[in-house]
Amino acid sequence: MRKIYFICFLFMLNGLFAQKKDKLNAIAVYEKVWQEKNSDARLKLIKTIWLDDSTFEDPSASIKGQTALNNVINEFYKKFPDAVLTSGSKVVKDNYVTWEWKILDSKQNKLIMGGRDFARLNGKGQVSKIIGFWNSDVALSDAEVLQNLENDNFKVAAQYYECLFKTRDFIKMASLIEDGAIYNQAESLPYGGTYSGFSEWTKMFAKSTEYFDSEIEKEPVYLSDAAKNEVIIYFTLKCKAKKSGKSLSVPISEHLDLKNGKITAIRSFYFDTKQFAEFLKSRK
Repeated sequence: MRKIYFICFLFMLNGLFAQKKDKLNAIAVYEKVWQEKNSDARLKLIKTIWLDDSTFEDPSASIKGQTALNNVINEFYKKFPDAVLTSGSKVVKDNYVTWEWKILDSKQNKLIMGGRDFARLNGKGQVSKIIGFWNSDVALSDAEVLQNLENDNFKVAAQYYECLFKTRDFIKMASLIEDGAIYNQAESLPYGGTYSGFSEWTKMFAKSTEYFDSEIEKEPVYLSDAAKNEVIIYFTLKCKAKKSGKSLSVPISEHLDLKNGKITAIRSFYFDTKQFAEFLKSRK
């Protein structure tokens, strides 16, 4: 008898989980609706969960129906074309679901707005009503702040790499470098030493070209510790020594320190600095 009761309990439990999953599925589609920037594709999604008499209310709008909801979102993206939606965990009670959300500007890595939505479902996998509340006091979490900082630092590091190894655009590179920034190269290299300020950097870059030509063999991988404002670029150059004409693959990691969106220091590390130095100095 106990075994039968236990089996019945499991069936009931599975039924409850299935109901919760169905409810969350409608909300997951609703969130995809807000993430979809193509109006026609979005309207198709809306029609799967939104009825002709479903309503949406927030401080900016009060509408009914599928097309009306699509128009609200169209207007939102006209105002915030680079918006990205993130949302928190869902709380489910009967046919109601609530959750917090934030909208970020993906280009500027800034918070646009935040708030909380309350959804009423119709028990058939569709949304009957959404009420949205805006929270003017919402702020990014520490993790989100660090993530935004990391993204900004990656962008600066990528521009530096592009300027140095692809476009040779030193004018643009100069805008990425803090006044008095330090560049450290191994003393054993012909162009090694410590260089302070971008004008000294350019002299070091020019001196290095007296010893070798290079091309990118492996594109960079970017690593970061946002808490330390540091980015590591790992890449491989195919170098050809001008004295000997010999070629060598050289894995390099450059450690960049950043502050307020600018590079304040770079330290270059070679896979085998001694081998590379000898390679540059050797003759035919």
